[in-house]
Amino acid sequence: MNILLKNAQVFDGKHPSLRKSDILVGGSKILSLHEAHQPAPQDTLTIDLKGKFLMPGLIDAHVHITASQVDLNQETELPGYIYARSFSFLASMLDRGFTSVRDAGGADAGIKRAIEDQVIRGPRLFMSCRALSQTGGHGDFRHPSSPMITCACSLRTGSTISVIADGLSAVRKAVREQFRMGASQIKVMAGGGIASPNDRIENLQYSEAELSVIVDEAERYNSYVMAHAYSPAAIIRCVRCGVRSIEHGNLLNAEAAQVMHEHDAFLVPTLSIYNAFILNAGNPAAGIPDSVLIKLKDVQSQALESVRVARRYGVKIGLGTDLLGEFHNCQTDEFKLRSQVDTPFDVLQSATRVNAELLNLQDQLGVVAPGALADLIVLDQDPLQDLSVFDAAGTHVQMVIKNGEILKNQLH
Repeated sequence: MNILLKNAQVFDGKHPSLRKSDILVGGSKILSLHEAHQPAPQDTLTIDLKGKFLMPGLIDAHVHITASQVDLNQETELPGYIYARSFSFLASMLDRGFTSVRDAGGADAGIKRAIEDQVIRGPRLFMSCRALSQTGGHGDFRHPSSPMITCACSLRTGSTISVIADGLSAVRKAVREQFRMGASQIKVMAGGGIASPNDRIENLQYSEAELSVIVDEAERYNSYVMAHAYSPAAIIRCVRCGVRSIEHGNLLNAEAAQVMHEHDAFLVPTLSIYNAFILNAGNPAAGIPDSVLIKLKDVQSQALESVRVARRYGVKIGLGTDLLGEFHNCQTDEFKLRSQVDTPFDVLQSATRVNAELLNLQDQLGVVAPGALADLIVLDQDPLQDLSVFDAAGTHVQMVIKNGEILKNQLH
């Protein structure tokens, strides 16, 4: 059955102005956009939007849907509880208007299948499966007293989001394992982080030879690598080795931004997680490990400046959130935080067209255009004027269409 969405004010993901149009959806795709009052085909469900605002579904390019608690050391967490929480997180993301998310470590093929078979409600899922970490790296959450890993049969990291692999053969095999398990892309921990207890922010992780092998394997699967990196040195090494997207990048400087621009790499800032940590720093119930709070100040203060630097050097900027546990409710804070340095149009492009290009799905996602996939949301206020239209409860998101199917409808 076709769906005709009449009398819409359309933000198409490309242009900073609205267009009055009717949108015809057939199957999973947008069939046409045309001026109002055109006759609808037979067997068409007609919905009069009465001037409401229609735009592409939002894309969050950095989530951890299996992070059921703020502390990423989840080795003792019950798997059933982790999955149940992830289903709740995914449904809430969809209600906020996110029709696609890229998981940066933790999601598996079972969750993706549950979404695709409509067992659960959720966005399109692009998985990294488990992120690759060197021993003692950002993905190694073991206590310092934990036994040393001596063979490949014991790759426990203390986390559900990562796997330890050291050396050229091991990282090559680890990449192949992630693709075997259904990964859309590969995530690598290429520098220190605030959530890991054993490394420093400025640490460089993985050798250039290891990074190059990881990239080579991903490219031979027609995919790419996303890298956790904060420091300019880590960013430059990753990009020169062929990494496609830099996650976080809080300490980005002019030199690193220039290298990113030259190599056509993407930056995915994740401002909302640091803001959530700061707002909850004095709350013991939040469960934030002390090691996180100690390192937080090293990266949070420069997060907004990194976006400014990236804009100045023409780096493609996506949008991600990196939220954990109860902080998943802070997902739409990313819009408010980014608006301190970006226009609403810039932020919306990051969350639609730019993120779609990052996913290698330009012209399919992130735009309202004939031939694109019908991932659409309808708002009761103009998002180009005020990004506060996006809130935790999805209050102003009146309709969500994913793959041509209406999954939320609060139109009256």
